[in-house]
Amino acid sequence: MRRFLRIWHLGVVGVAVFCGTFGWALEWVSTSYEGTVAPLQRTLDVAFSFKNAGPQPVTIRDLQTNCDCLEAAPDRLVYQSGESGLITARFTVGERLGLYERFVTVVTDDGFPPQRLIVRIDVPDFATTEPQSLDWKVGEAMAEKSVEIKPATGLPIIFDAVMVSNTDFVARLETVTNGTHYRVHITPTQNLAPGNAAVRIKGSTVTGDKVVVSAYANIQ
Repeated sequence: MRRFLRIWHLGVVGVAVFCGTFGWALEWVSTSYEGTVAPLQRTLDVAFSFKNAGPQPVTIRDLQTNCDCLEAAPDRLVYQSGESGLITARFTVGERLGLYERFVTVVTDDGFPPQRLIVRIDVPDFATTEPQSLDWKVGEAMAEKSVEIKPATGLPIIFDAVMVSNTDFVARLETVTNGTHYRVHITPTQNLAPGNAAVRIKGSTVTGDKVVVSAYANIQ
């Protein structure tokens, strides 16, 4: 478990709707969050708010997360009776794609069991390739086949280079609509034996982020 007790200067913060937890000294506005990051977004900050509804001060003794990709911090350590506070979790996207469920466990000194906070985040791809894999059969005519590449809506990407990992294949990049639609044409150069290749299409966003999408070619 990684443990963090520090305060950040925060960017965008998401707060969910009211669903109080009764019986505990800390009553939470919400104990779960679900959201989607924008394509190529680097981090997402999520805030869980609560109130000390008990008669005594409550101290945050520890915050535990179940992944290095998630850090958590309180806005302070001690909350007097009636005071409100925030636990902020920061999810680092990195190279991740797909749906992720992560947890923050809040340990306090009020005698109640630790509170689990749930963070569910969907990380969409920044571009689609269709199809992602092209196939030929040994002995058949090695006709050219194509892959369509489309950046995510609202994210213009300029693709300008294509690389092939196997010289038994050649590829060329076509710009259908600059920034939003590209096509890669792939052709095997021989049809005598099985083989495969990874085709890397390189580009950049208008903000300068370098991106790579992949397609695959196979002779079976």
